[in-house]
Amino acid sequence: MRVLFVTFAAASHLQNMVTMAWALHTAGHDVRVASQPDLTDTITGTGLTAVPVGETHDLAQQVQEINENLDQEQVMDAEKAGEAGLDMNELRPEKLTWEYVSKVFGTMTPFVFQNCSPDSMIDDLVGFSRFWEPDLVIWDTFTFGGAVAARACGAAHARLITGLDLMANMRARFVEMLGRRPAAERHDPLREWLTRCLERHGATFDEEVVTGQWTIDSTPPSMRLPVDLHYVPVRFVPYNGRSVVPEWLRERPSRKRVCFTLGLSYRDMWGGGARLGDILSAVAALDVEVVAALSEEQRKTMGDLPDNVRVVDFVPLNAVLPTCSAIIHHGGVKTFGTAVSHAVPQVIVPEGQWDTAHLAQRVQDSGAGLRVGDARDIDPKEFGRRVARLLDEPSFAQAARHLRRETLGLPAPNDIVPLLEELTAEHRAGSR
Repeated sequence: MRVLFVTFAAASHLQNMVTMAWALHTAGHDVRVASQPDLTDTITGTGLTAVPVGETHDLAQQVQEINENLDQEQVMDAEKAGEAGLDMNELRPEKLTWEYVSKVFGTMTPFVFQNCSPDSMIDDLVGFSRFWEPDLVIWDTFTFGGAVAARACGAAHARLITGLDLMANMRARFVEMLGRRPAAERHDPLREWLTRCLERHGATFDEEVVTGQWTIDSTPPSMRLPVDLHYVPVRFVPYNGRSVVPEWLRERPSRKRVCFTLGLSYRDMWGGGARLGDILSAVAALDVEVVAALSEEQRKTMGDLPDNVRVVDFVPLNAVLPTCSAIIHHGGVKTFGTAVSHAVPQVIVPEGQWDTAHLAQRVQDSGAGLRVGDARDIDPKEFGRRVARLLDEPSFAQAARHLRRETLGLPAPNDIVPLLEELTAEHRAGSR
């Protein structure tokens, strides 16, 4: 098969695709990865073949410009963000009124979805797809241009998600409520935008363009949302990009090691957390070694740190976590998945974006970690006490091992390739 992966230009979203792309490649399939030109070097750095499409998409710069024009309290407060139509992370049925869900799609469509798949990208994707004729297009859940290109060229197509399927969950609620509205009030901004994109290339809309013909999902089964779609479960396999194991990581630590990371996307785009120096000092007051992945800018704002805090700009999580007794992080799904893969208990301080708060709560409910509230309101001493509890109570490590066993019960990326071949043959238009 020819398989085209599509993502907007965000390294963290690309990294979620790499192991699946390599599984298909090593099974003998021809694989390409399409994104905006500013991700080309990152794609080729994974050993995969890049297809630049559209114009440069400087995500960090765009987020900075958007932030300058937004109420920061709305951006960082999950509930206020939802009320403003800025997020899809509301799950409480009583909150999901027509006014709420319609505002979310009315805001997210131009604010996020069109920004991730601008016309120039979609047009180039369609042009390449009609030339190359992929059998299967696998697209990032924010990058609807992949679904449009698949429709335009007759390929089968699937979403690839990591984390909770907030998109499909809210879309199902929206479509259900839309059908009960008077005909004159059935306004669907996402459908209207995608219809324009599809008609420009001679194709038509249906809900598969939003949710895929099937969805590849690496979320642990016990944590998934109850959404009625065709899911193909797959095990999360960590990929950290090109990295080198430093010399200090080639020996076992003399005391318990705690990893502290904000994640690359959060650091680069949102500037990191609050009062990090005080928090790190509170953790370092325990009998532990702290490995803190921080940007140079963040490090400069902290003053002196205790001697048992090792500050690094980057450390490969799949190398450091096997040596750790705990990890403190922002709730990013890749960090969460890597911690689960190595059975490391987690303290999660949700960044307030997408599914981070829900993942944190699910980790706490599973017994494999603790959720800590808004970073702006953290009391450093209380935070230190929670980390101490995580390290001292054996139940957290036991639950983390149980969660790891659950994920090991899922098929690895290589194992689902035959199923993807079958689904592609079933769904693609005509024969190749």
